[in-house]
Amino acid sequence: MTHPYIAEGSLPPGAAAPAVAPCRWLISLDYDGTLQNPDGPPIEPAFFEQMQAWRSYGVRWGINTGRTLNYLLQEILPCSPVLPDFICTCERYVYLADAHGKLQPATEHNAECHHRNLALREQLAPHLHCRLAELKRTHPHLQWQLATDDPLSVEAIDSPTMDAIIPHLQELVSSCCTIQRAGRYMRFADSRHTKGTALAYVMQAWQVPAEHVFIMGDGQNDLDAFCRFPAAWCTAPCTAHAEVLAWLAAHPGTRTAPESGVLPELRRWFTARVNTANAEKM
Repeated sequence: MTHPYIAEGSLPPGAAAPAVAPCRWLISLDYDGTLQNPDGPPIEPAFFEQMQAWRSYGVRWGINTGRTLNYLLQEILPCSPVLPDFICTCERYVYLADAHGKLQPATEHNAECHHRNLALREQLAPHLHCRLAELKRTHPHLQWQLATDDPLSVEAIDSPTMDAIIPHLQELVSSCCTIQRAGRYMRFADSRHTKGTALAYVMQAWQVPAEHVFIMGDGQNDLDAFCRFPAAWCTAPCTAHAEVLAWLAAHPGTRTAPESGVLPELRRWFTARVNTANAEKM
């Protein structure tokens, strides 16, 4: 079944699972390279079963991704029994489940992100495109293209190619502009909006402290969330980008997940944090 185009800022179709307890714990997961299953259904059925089993503990989960809302939901809607409790898209826009499970856009926050991104486009796009034209002339072997729907986004043929491209664009970074990078994808973005600030919005909305948050991601665009919330359970797949693995190795209390998939690490977190907190209350 093909779903109609889902515009950023619109009401996502479908619903999250009913909330059976007040939110006390948050799980924030990158999608590509982390939650996504490349060999079967996009998200394993066992994942949804585990999330349902933990709802009575006040655990809610979400996807924090660089994908657009449409690109994410077109993949997960056909095979997901429920939506996440929250979604953060394009490393900036936020959607939160209401009391009925319907994901509502964070209207004021998202509008601010949108307007700032448009302002950055107007300021930066001409300089970026000139720099890319020069790159194409001097390095014709590098295979890349501009994203069709975003003049500040570049898609390379693979991650090593993007590694080679980034140094040629670094001079465009400023105090108000940052590069958000994930594998073979990158975009220039307003530095006030990242995966970390999007997650901060969710945490504030549901009054969840960093110590009650699980964050897992494999790309450089996940590092801002790690740095912003060092008290969270920060982790990455063993296949994560080298910069992510190096950050985790340098910070006590963080770890690399040795197994593939998110469930083994989530279960370690639940035992160490959720069960321990419940035992201390008894």
